[in-house]
Amino acid sequence: MKILLTGSSGFIGFHLANKLLKLNHEVFGIDNHNDYYNVALKKERLSLLKHKNFYFTNSDISNLKLENKFDVAINLAAQAGVRVNKEQEQYFHKYNVLGFQNFCELCKKNGVKKIIYASSSSVYSDELSEPFNETSTPLKPKSLYGQSKLENEFFASKYSSSNKITMIGLRFFSVYGPFGRPDMAYYSFTNSIFNRKEIKLYNYGNMYRDMTYIDDIVDGIVGSLSYIGRIEQPGNTLVNLGNEHPVKTINLLRKIEKELDIEAKIKYETSLSESKFTHANITKARELLGYEPKFSLDEGLSRFIEWYKNYEFIH
Repeated sequence: MKILLTGSSGFIGFHLANKLLKLNHEVFGIDNHNDYYNVALKKERLSLLKHKNFYFTNSDISNLKLENKFDVAINLAAQAGVRVNKEQEQYFHKYNVLGFQNFCELCKKNGVKKIIYASSSSVYSDELSEPFNETSTPLKPKSLYGQSKLENEFFASKYSSSNKITMIGLRFFSVYGPFGRPDMAYYSFTNSIFNRKEIKLYNYGNMYRDMTYIDDIVDGIVGSLSYIGRIEQPGNTLVNLGNEHPVKTINLLRKIEKELDIEAKIKYETSLSESKFTHANITKARELLGYEPKFSLDEGLSRFIEWYKNYEFIH
């Protein structure tokens, strides 16, 4: 299968590309290597994707121009992060909204009829104390990031129907693991504790996150590739990919302390843009994609921290 993959040097994109290459697919990667976090980490990921079936283009999806025929296109490129500085807020619209629309137009121009794209658990409301369900949980994002992902979903629903394209939007829940994003809590906690620096712990660590190990997420995306290959009708299908076992943020911190055998230095702060909890209902993913997360938080964190200790250039 010939696959277009944006965000191929990103955390999820890198792991997905690696898996697809092992499955003997051709992967055409796109990434602009922006400096939202350590560019060296992105380049390190790219360097590990040397393969005869991997082709890379350094480009921005908001003005991407590419002529080729693909069986499936996967969009993972985005400005990530719930908390960003004022200068970066413009990129939610530029990359996440306009970039996604440009990506869809590119697919249409090149005759791509099957698209998989990244959404997020950030689109949900956290006002009901129950697992997030794709059809019944209210959609009320607290962050600009979540709002941009919800705009993508609305756009995809209209675009898929009017252009007879089959689309799947995957709502990822707190993905973690080796080669992860340094701005995410599990990573920043590890980095600060390891270097004996102070940690900012928001809302006294009383939030819950459905932490999902990267290998499980990749398996879910591969499952969506199989599923989209079997269906022909146009439309936009939305599916949760989570772990189904939320962890309290303070307990996540304590687990990392234990793994590193170092006590954290904590500064407590308040954030109104943070969801109180995320909890995935993955019934739909099980039924459609054959999705079944395999990694517990303890095993996943252990694997991440082992990787972290061996990559000293990122500390």
